[in-house]
Amino acid sequence: MVFSIFQFFITAFLAVICARAISLSAGDIPVLATMIPALWILPQGGIAGLMLLAAMVVFGLTLPLQPITMSVAVWVLVPIFMVMFSRRSNLWVVAIVALIVVTLNVGIMSTQAAGKLGGTPMVTLVQSFAVFVAWYAARNWKGSNQHSWWSLALVIPIWAAGLPYAALVALCLTGMIASMESLSRLKTFSFNKLLCWTLPSVGFAALVVFPGIEVPRPVFVVWLCLLGTAWMTDYILTVDSEHKEV
Repeated sequence: MVFSIFQFFITAFLAVICARAISLSAGDIPVLATMIPALWILPQGGIAGLMLLAAMVVFGLTLPLQPITMSVAVWVLVPIFMVMFSRRSNLWVVAIVALIVVTLNVGIMSTQAAGKLGGTPMVTLVQSFAVFVAWYAARNWKGSNQHSWWSLALVIPIWAAGLPYAALVALCLTGMIASMESLSRLKTFSFNKLLCWTLPSVGFAALVVFPGIEVPRPVFVVWLCLLGTAWMTDYILTVDSEHKEV
């Protein structure tokens, strides 16, 4: 258990490094770098693996078109989707949370359309959908010991092309997936659920804390509101579930 806790913190630290590397690269991350983690699990991923690969390709293509803070903040939708479509949820919860998410995203896209925030509304919409596909693929992903280790060799040409931050992103993402696969085998504690909350939180928090990175106020407010919505919804569903069991 001690090793698992240590592994959890290492995974969270990888998320911080990944977010920092993306910010330092100024979005200059080739699509190949985001494909490598998906290619690594593709042999045992099946349809879920193909969906993850497609989501990472789309996300990689949109990285140069969107502010880095937006590209990192959009992953806060993962805990939102996890809570919305949990076993404790119902149609009313899905409808209310979806309305909040859509309203906040429309606010961000309107700000972009008005020229007060970088990026474009369409890219924001595409990235949000890519995150949904990635979450859905991860939810239906069954772990295995079969991996495409050859895909890690693709880091070498990325590094040789003078893109060390992109190579670091590829390795960090692969490391996080490998760690989540290992932790998912534990029956004593659901680390993957905790990681769904932690990784998007610490990744964006790293951008806020580190100097030299300007996080636009609308992005920070929307990220905070989405995280708060996910937490409050999860808390309400947990309390309601406990009352029904009593």
